[in-house]
Amino acid sequence: MASLKAPKSFGDQVQGLIDNHNLTINDKPAAEELLASVNYYRLSAYGIGLKKTTNPEHYMDGITLDHIYRLYQFDSKLRNLITPVIEWIEVEFRTRLAYHLAITYGAEGYRDPANFKTKATKDGRSIHAYTIQKLDDEIKHQQYLPCVKHHMTKYGGHFPIWAATELFSFGMACSLFDVCETADKKAIAATYNTKHWFLFTWMLSLSELRNKCAHYNRVYNIPFTKTPALYPSESVYASNKLFPLLLVMKHIVGKRDLWKEFVDGLEKLMTEYPEANPAFMGFPANWQQVLR
Repeated sequence: MASLKAPKSFGDQVQGLIDNHNLTINDKPAAEELLASVNYYRLSAYGIGLKKTTNPEHYMDGITLDHIYRLYQFDSKLRNLITPVIEWIEVEFRTRLAYHLAITYGAEGYRDPANFKTKATKDGRSIHAYTIQKLDDEIKHQQYLPCVKHHMTKYGGHFPIWAATELFSFGMACSLFDVCETADKKAIAATYNTKHWFLFTWMLSLSELRNKCAHYNRVYNIPFTKTPALYPSESVYASNKLFPLLLVMKHIVGKRDLWKEFVDGLEKLMTEYPEANPAFMGFPANWQQVLR
C-alpha cells in the first residue's frame, strides 16, 4: 500500500504544477490565491484529457492554469443551467407517481408491500421496505417542517402519498417506481408517451445527474455510472457521458419554454467557453440541431 503524499503549501503546490506537471503559470501569487479558493484536488480533475500521451504526468505544452480554471467555471455554470430543468423533471415525476398510486391504492396504499413487487437490493433488503424506512427516517429528520408537524398532530403521523413524496429524494421515487407492478409502471409511463423500461432508466440516470449538480460534483468530461436507454433512432448518441442525459431531458420536458431556455443558455455557454470540448461530454458535431 502506497503512503499518502505529504501536505504542501499553496506555494509548493504552484511550483509543483510548474516543475512536475509542465503547467504554464505566469502569475504565481494569483495562482496561490486561486488554490486557496478552489481545492487543488478538485481543480486538477479538469485537466483530464489535457495531458501528453508520451507522459501522462505532463500537461500538453501551452496549457495554463487559467485554461483549467475556465473549465472549472464552465462546469459550474453548466450545472446551474441543468439544475432547474432537473428540478422540474423530479417534481413532475414524484407528482405523477403519487397521483397514480393514490388513485389506484388509496392515500396510504404505498405503504402496503402487497401492492408492489417483491424485489431485493444486492444485500438482500426489500427495496419497498428500505424505501419506506428511508421515508420514515426523513419524517423524523424533518419533524419541524410545517407539513410534517401538520400530519403528525392532525393525522397522528399518517402521511398520504401526495404528502410523503414531498419528502422523497429523486432516488427514493425511482426505487418506489422500480417495485411498482408492471401495470402501474405502464400507466405512469404512458403519461410520458414512452415505455416503462425507458422511463425507469431515464429517471435513474437523471437522479445521478441531479445528485452531482446538488453536491457540486463535476459533470464535464466525466463518465456516469447510470446510462439511460435510448430509442433505436438515437443509439448513435449512446455513451456514459452527459449528452444522452440531455437527450432524455429533452424527451421529458418536450417543447416547453423551459427547454428552449436551456438550449439557448447552453449555446451561449459553449460560445463563452471555447476551452470546453463538446466531445468530452459525448456531444455530436450537430448537437444544437439534435437538442432543438
